[in-house]
Amino acid sequence: MKKLTALLLALCLILSVGAALADETPELKDARSYINLMYKNKPASTPKDYEVVGSVPGENETFTVEWTADSDTIVITREESGMVKIDVNEDNPKEVSYKLTATILDAAGNSTEISFDRVVPAAINLDIMTEEEIVAVAYTLDDGGKLPAATALTGKIVAIPTAYSEEYDNITVNIQVGDLADKPIQCYRLVGGSSLKEGDEITVLGTIKNYKGTIEFDKGCYTIEPAYAQSARVVAYAYTLEEGAAMNRESTVTGMISEIPSAYSEEYKNITVNIGVPGLAENPIQCYRLTGEGADALQVGDTITVTGTIKNYKGTIEFDKGCTFTKAE
Repeated sequence: MKKLTALLLALCLILSVGAALADETPELKDARSYINLMYKNKPASTPKDYEVVGSVPGENETFTVEWTADSDTIVITREESGMVKIDVNEDNPKEVSYKLTATILDAAGNSTEISFDRVVPAAINLDIMTEEEIVAVAYTLDDGGKLPAATALTGKIVAIPTAYSEEYDNITVNIQVGDLADKPIQCYRLVGGSSLKEGDEITVLGTIKNYKGTIEFDKGCYTIEPAYAQSARVVAYAYTLEEGAAMNRESTVTGMISEIPSAYSEEYKNITVNIGVPGLAENPIQCYRLTGEGADALQVGDTITVTGTIKNYKGTIEFDKGCTFTKAE
């Protein structure tokens, strides 16, 4: 009986494979090869949304390509252009592996498919990570790699590999963040620093990279006031947003009002101001239709703390409508 059951199962398998192969016409096979040629050598890592083709031209007809993924974190939509958008969750806290499958169909209903192994890497949300977490991620960078945005770290100077240069007005120091004595961060050609010495605690802003095994702030990094470190991390991260994108969480930034694009409205009880974090004046944040007690009295030069959702609106990095503020001490 067991032998009979095994034979029946084997026969079913052969028949199912035969049926699948029968659906794959020579033209579909060519179309599958075309898709394979297009995507087999694409990077397996897909940290951001991307597009794939929605059709394949054939000798006598155009074949439709339908895409699916075996992860519910992937959203697939066909666009008006005919391309297909693969929308990944860029804030995945953990790495997500998925199989992207293209099903190619002809007008007669025959089909074939091909799959590609892909992975969404764990998100590096520098705006909400602790300094210790940032250091840990930095130490996973491959040689030549860098973090996706500038960031700020506070640490104690534990070594001065290159003394201060009056000619270039910079210095190279190593800092230790918290208790991470085994993971020093080099601050390469830190701007200024003529009076720095071992034991000093400083807050450094810049881009962190792996340079031939040394984890370092890149040349041109500089010190900022420690009180603004978290705000600087948020602003630097916000400036990586693509047009139309928004953070999916509330953020808080403390900065000084540099401009008032829209004066206070008595009717709507709001005002639009631009603020800048000290040390990041070239990266202002607009606070659109800001509300809060004392909004009518705000003026250029005031320091405020703003909370809301940050987005990129047509190239302007701004807190969305409905953001609120308090006067900073």
